[in-house]
Amino acid sequence: MEFDDNLEKEKQALADQEEDKLTVTEPAATPNKKKTARRKKKATGGDGSKPASGEESKIEKKVQLEHTQEQLEKEESNQAWFGESKDEQTANEGETNNVLLPESTDIPQGEAGDGLSGSFPFVPEEEGPTWVKPDRVQVQVKAKETPPLWTDDFNPQVTRIRVNNRQSGFDPEVQRDPRIVQRLQGAEVTVGERAARVAPVVRPTQLPAPALKVRNITGEVRNVTAEVIKDKVIVQGIVHKQIFFVTFDNIVRHFAEDVPFSTFIEIPGAEPGMNAQVHPRIEKILFHLTDDGLFVRQKIILEIFVKVTQFTQVGLELGTGPLLLLPRVVGEGTKQELVENILTLAVPALKVDEIRGEIRNIETEVIPDKVVVQGIIHKQIFFVDLDNNARHQAEEVPFSLFLDLPGVTPGVDLQVHPRIEGIFFELLSPTELRQKVVVEVFVKATENIQERVAIGTGPLFKVQQVIGEGEQQVLNETVLTLERPAIKVREIFGEIRNVVAEVIPDKVIIQGVIHKQIFYIGEDNIEYHQAEDRRFSLFIDVPGAAPGLNVTVRPRIETILFNLEAETVLRQKVIVFINAIVTETIQVPLVTGDFSLFKLEQVIGEGLRQILVERRERIPVVPVRNVVVEIVVPPAGIVTGRQQIIVENVVELPQPAVKIKEVQGEIGDLRARVIFDGAVLIDGIINKQVFFVGEDGVVRSVSERIPFSILVNVPGITPETPFTVSVEIENISFTLSPDGRFLRQIIVLNAEVTGETPAPEPFQVVTSVTGPGIVTETVLVRAPIQTPTGVEVREFPVVTNVTGPGIESVERAVVLLDVVNDGNPNPVPIEVVTDVIFTVTPLQTIRV
Repeated sequence: MEFDDNLEKEKQALADQEEDKLTVTEPAATPNKKKTARRKKKATGGDGSKPASGEESKIEKKVQLEHTQEQLEKEESNQAWFGESKDEQTANEGETNNVLLPESTDIPQGEAGDGLSGSFPFVPEEEGPTWVKPDRVQVQVKAKETPPLWTDDFNPQVTRIRVNNRQSGFDPEVQRDPRIVQRLQGAEVTVGERAARVAPVVRPTQLPAPALKVRNITGEVRNVTAEVIKDKVIVQGIVHKQIFFVTFDNIVRHFAEDVPFSTFIEIPGAEPGMNAQVHPRIEKILFHLTDDGLFVRQKIILEIFVKVTQFTQVGLELGTGPLLLLPRVVGEGTKQELVENILTLAVPALKVDEIRGEIRNIETEVIPDKVVVQGIIHKQIFFVDLDNNARHQAEEVPFSLFLDLPGVTPGVDLQVHPRIEGIFFELLSPTELRQKVVVEVFVKATENIQERVAIGTGPLFKVQQVIGEGEQQVLNETVLTLERPAIKVREIFGEIRNVVAEVIPDKVIIQGVIHKQIFYIGEDNIEYHQAEDRRFSLFIDVPGAAPGLNVTVRPRIETILFNLEAETVLRQKVIVFINAIVTETIQVPLVTGDFSLFKLEQVIGEGLRQILVERRERIPVVPVRNVVVEIVVPPAGIVTGRQQIIVENVVELPQPAVKIKEVQGEIGDLRARVIFDGAVLIDGIINKQVFFVGEDGVVRSVSERIPFSILVNVPGITPETPFTVSVEIENISFTLSPDGRFLRQIIVLNAEVTGETPAPEPFQVVTSVTGPGIVTETVLVRAPIQTPTGVEVREFPVVTNVTGPGIESVERAVVLLDVVNDGNPNPVPIEVVTDVIFTVTPLQTIRV
């Protein structure tokens, strides 16, 4: 009994050992526990006891190792288990057989039933039952689900980066889904800096001659501008000075200078949009010459008077006050006009964002009781094209209208104030845009009359007091040679242009141009046109006139007489009538009344300020023999490189998605370095956020950081080269897995590297050589040069050869310069003069 128990334990231990070996060899296989248990039940007699003696041989014959049906089917179809290759499967099967079926001794088939069954000879003992270890164990392999074919494309553990070489033509363009909103942002990083230092401009020339004394300095104020802000007026301008000085050779020399100035004057009540009249005056210019005669110190005392006024329309009361020249309102009116047009856009538009407009080139013409106004509406159209790019297109649309102003006649003064009330537009098609512009024009017509009005305690007005008036007629007779023979002259139109008046004591000098347009019939009976301009001048006696007073001139052509004396000779006589009124600007309080309406300037306030402008100037070099040079600053070389890559990765969504709504991406942590000459390695992170719609209709988001690296070939770049790297996200496309759990992304990145190679050293070229008997040969070039404000590209002459008396030596060099109008936009080698040295002539100083 004890022997049977030991034999049973030994058999169970051997079976467990073989099962463990099978598990190591085939980790996915699991034994069929039901069949094993069934065999054990039969072997032990069904109740766990030892088997009956008559059933032992039957059990020995029936026990064998069988493969499951699934394994047999895989072996028949020559497929590997668990995705292994055929060679791997064969190796694994051999290994499994080595474990399950150890090397055995060949036994005849007939002896199998004599107790010699198994993988080794077994001699049963005479007493007790005989137990045989089975040579085969039946196992059942657990079936493994075959993964879908799309699992390789949606593996979140894999990120693929490949170079997208567009020139090869192998990589297709990544399509953009217009239904998904994409907010993509790139990044830029600069590596290294370079600061170029340019030597100061040195102009070799003959020794300067210091000044012996300053004769005088004259000045005038130019380019005065005034800007009205709240309670203040800002005044800016230029003091133009002319300095006359005496050198040691007793020659009086001159040089000019412009000194800018700016100040502000407080005027309570001033508001933007009001009128400002500025009257600057130089009170005194003080100067002092330094002991060495090279510098002159100047102090300019400048007085600025400012008056702020506002136009108003009031009625006045007649009286016994001074005679005033007043602008009486003849009529005024407002007219609206609708200007509609359809514009064809140069690029198809998705939508129009905005249209801005302004009115330009206003022209007026007065006919009895009417005023005709013409102008141009300049529009700027901002729209979005089909690629979501913002675009601009300009358009100019002419318009014209007329206003009924009873009492208006030719010769009145007009004030026109146009404005655009509204712009309405409609995109009819991607290329057709309908626009409607509402234009409002306000016109006021005035004429100057002379009246005496009452002066009292009313508002303070700025008016013109009449000093005197005069008129004069002048006959302008000319003989014109026609361009071709004529049989008759049809008509001649004339107008007076460019009238200039100057007030001198008791007189007014007037000059102008008579512009004529002559229409005549040629010998071929064709009408021709020829224009002519003739200058005229005259003076009018006006007692009481004085310099500084105002003058109002009204010229008109009374008649034009002409006679065709020959086929090409035309005699013309033009009678011009001119009226001149001399006035003085005053401000007086006027009494308002009901006499008539006048357009006057009401005084808001006025102010006065004195400023001191101090200057220290160096006396300029006497240009007896002068060499002018320029410092050419060659630009630094630019090296660039571009590379596009495609980053593919898969992200597992927290919940299944039905569609992608929006994607946001930006480049962060951008770094770059030159790993070797001609190659830049760029590293960075793509910070991406994807908004998706789940199966429950709720929008969720998932964030992700995707690292990337780009190798950009930049010929000529070195580790010492400063460069700038820019990486942009061109597009992000998505593909959802069929089950909506994985999101496959294709990200297109564009990288650009721009480097700046060291610039060549600046060099000097001679642009001008002056002096007695000096002859130069020059060529016009274009190059960047050093100026007081920085480096600027300019066109200037360069001396290629110089000869003349007093030249000691000439230095030349071959440099690269861009010659103007040579048909080649690139710099070419050219030999130029870089320096000219004269023989030194001692100066004889003579003091006076």
